[in-house]
Amino acid sequence: MKVPDNFLYYLSAHADCNARLLARAKELTAQDLEVLPNADAKRLRKMVFEVLGETHRMKAFVRLKPLGGAILHGYLKPRHKIAERVCDHFARRNPRTIIVLGNGLESWISLFYEGRILCEHGAGLTETLEQLESVLRDFGMQGSNECEREAKEKDRKNEWKEGKDAESIWKAYYDSQYCPDRKNLRVFRQRMPRRDQESAGLRLLESKENVTLEDFF
Repeated sequence: MKVPDNFLYYLSAHADCNARLLARAKELTAQDLEVLPNADAKRLRKMVFEVLGETHRMKAFVRLKPLGGAILHGYLKPRHKIAERVCDHFARRNPRTIIVLGNGLESWISLFYEGRILCEHGAGLTETLEQLESVLRDFGMQGSNECEREAKEKDRKNEWKEGKDAESIWKAYYDSQYCPDRKNLRVFRQRMPRRDQESAGLRLLESKENVTLEDFF
């Protein structure tokens, strides 16, 4: 991993960053941080990479769920101060959709609209979603989308009831694809530590016996 030119941004987002470390880092370039062997440079480089790593993993593993047609939300409780950047990332990928990430204590809201990112920092995730849903309902933006989503969900369930044993089909498919020799849980845990799994609200499955079709809906 290479130290980015804007490494000061990532360093300042580290949970353990302080004024002294930032002042020291401002005297260095990205190249200095990459090659200097002294203890200060090694520590700063490690902190930058920790923030970069968590940012990358949260972008990859946070799962978004729809709330009507105007909101996508997901659980996020990062160690470092990266939540706004991750939220903006999802907003750019879903223009004109309100992205809400958060946990029981706080939340982050982003909307990418006409080339601009609008951001807000709110209370707990549940409270923020309730407030947004109420506002959208008052403006008449939520009802029709919610009804449409419920209608599609009803149609999907009806299709399954028409003689389709979806669970059996899923198990047959998964058994055909499952190869225990491909599992390397030690490497997986190194790349995705339990702390990051919890930060992204993941309930990861390590054995095929634990996997059911419901885990994907």
